Amino acid sequence: MTEVADKLAWSQSTLSRIETGVRSASAEEVSALLAVYQVTGEHRDALLKMARDVDRPNWLETRQSGVPYQVRTLAQYEKEATRIIECSTTTMPCLLQTPSYARAALVAVGASTAEIEASAEARLERQKVLGRKKLIAYLDEGALRRQIGGARIMANQLRHLVSMAQRPSVELRVFPFDVGGHPGMSGAYALLDFADGPPVVRLEHQRSGVFLHRPADVEPYVQVTLRSNAVALDPARSVRLIESLVPSG
Repeated sequence: MTEVADKLAWSQSTLSRIETGVRSASAEEVSALLAVYQVTGEHRDALLKMARDVDRPNWLETRQSGVPYQVRTLAQYEKEATRIIECSTTTMPCLLQTPSYARAALVAVGASTAEIEASAEARLERQKVLGRKKLIAYLDEGALRRQIGGARIMANQLRHLVSMAQRPSVELRVFPFDVGGHPGMSGAYALLDFADGPPVVRLEHQRSGVFLHRPADVEPYVQVTLRSNAVALDPARSVRLIESLVPSG
């Protein structure tokens, strides 16, 4: 692998992610790999066609049961990222959900028992990156006030947010009601930055998800994040707002 990476002037981690399927490769990257591996003829043409088709609808994975392949891929990305930005305005960001809140949120959207247990377990596993990675989480005041799972679960969830915000690696940014409309309303997303490669965006839908790798697709989310900085409360004021919503006693 080292020899191939050197020939392509790529980092070993970039080559590893492509060869293990953690991230898709562009047609240009596949072409370069095929040249190094001396693959020619019909086999080369078939592999290039697959690379060109990677962003077509079959890359959008529909959830069946258990943990979708793309969630496992996301977990790997989160382990390799230098910074994770998560914007979730209708629920708590996945990386900051308590187990009880996660299960209640999954019940609310009609997930099956198998999906609930598998997804909740996967979220807990993904949260192990906290403390090792920088996380910036954008959330809406409405999500802080919405009683998912009941008063007790919500109170514990809010306390958990306050506790997590004490970590130097975790930054919370709240969109308060009085800001009105804000960039986060365009939809939930995760933006992951890497030391040795371009950023990646993950979009999660109710029963499917998709990764965005092409710069033209990722850039709008970079811009949304920049605009969010201008209207969201700073970390200190965000924590004070969350603390004010924690019931006493």
